[in-house]
Amino acid sequence: MPWARLDLNAIEAELTVLREAKLRAGLDPTPETAEDVSRRVLDGYRYVDELLAERVEPFVYGGSAHLLELNLRVLCGVTPERRVSFADHVEASRAWFYDRPGQGIDEVNEWVKRHHTARPVAFAAGLIVEIVSTPQLFIEGNRRTSTLLASYVLARSGLPPLVVSPDRIMDYREVMDAAGAIERTGGLRSRIAVMGAVHRTQALIESMSDRRFLAPTALTP
Repeated sequence: MPWARLDLNAIEAELTVLREAKLRAGLDPTPETAEDVSRRVLDGYRYVDELLAERVEPFVYGGSAHLLELNLRVLCGVTPERRVSFADHVEASRAWFYDRPGQGIDEVNEWVKRHHTARPVAFAAGLIVEIVSTPQLFIEGNRRTSTLLASYVLARSGLPPLVVSPDRIMDYREVMDAAGAIERTGGLRSRIAVMGAVHRTQALIESMSDRRFLAPTALTP
């Protein structure tokens, strides 16, 4: 299937509408905070589009730095000045991501090995739950980063990225809250909870699919 590209202008417009809706609903504290968050999320979508354009595979050996970079973009921004000002957080994020045996990126890599043959929507949904549930992949920003990574997975297979619209923000938050409340212990109850969360997340992705967010042209295999 084709490697699709993102329509960043359409995504930026949707993020602007979403930002205004969240401010009206009291979901963001100030216009300045909302604008900063929206800008950094757009930086994340830009990075996803770069990965798609260059046909980069972040889920293979040596590709994990792209996952961490997406997280740092949505939290710290992209300018050298911001990276310097957030240097302590950047180092802590790297340690959390790489240095937890059996957790962090090690656990995600094992998950990818088990699920790499899943359909793109199922893989994207499962990846979101894997990242957002406990233990989480990142110190902060797990929801935004998992949404971006799911968008990569979807567009990699020619499907629209996951972009939250104002009329679906509460559905999105509800699904993310449910996934975030799960602790992956490996026990039967935990596995059932994970399966339920993946099913709900997959249904959300399918219901929010919108080809407006794909560029008119796509790369061919």
